[in-house]
Amino acid sequence: MVYQLKFFCRAGEATGASAMSNLLDRLLEHGPLHGEAVGPPRPGPGQWEGPEQEAIDAFRLATTDEHREIALDDLLLEIQVGVRFIAETVIHADPDNEHGVWGSDLLAVISLAGDRPDWALVERIWSALESLWSAVPWDELSGFEIAAEHQHLTPGDPTT
Repeated sequence: MVYQLKFFCRAGEATGASAMSNLLDRLLEHGPLHGEAVGPPRPGPGQWEGPEQEAIDAFRLATTDEHREIALDDLLLEIQVGVRFIAETVIHADPDNEHGVWGSDLLAVISLAGDRPDWALVERIWSALESLWSAVPWDELSGFEIAAEHQHLTPGDPTT
């Protein structure tokens, strides 16, 4: 089962790659990471490169120790930029704009799977998103209440 934590932001970033670069720079200020680029998606046969590909970037990330060893499961971090590309997700999460996320132009998605999620890395990403772009968090379990419930994420319980 995959747990996803989404963040709605107003960032003004031109591409998914530029947003990801800014976010990774901020994350690396607080310690080493193992990262593997996995996006943006490449067009299939007969498709043209277009703004859809430029709007998305993704990395698999994991925290490493001083020996560059990975102790916990990695996570997938996806960035999508552009109001038109994330509008459906924004409306699904906040159909009446009660939480003020309409007009968000960046969506960051953290996907966790496996038996040993790296909650410390989730915390680092959450803090970096808030400091860069005043992120508003949301998940399928708690909706926007995840922000109120958030003190420090603990292993085994993504909503505390």
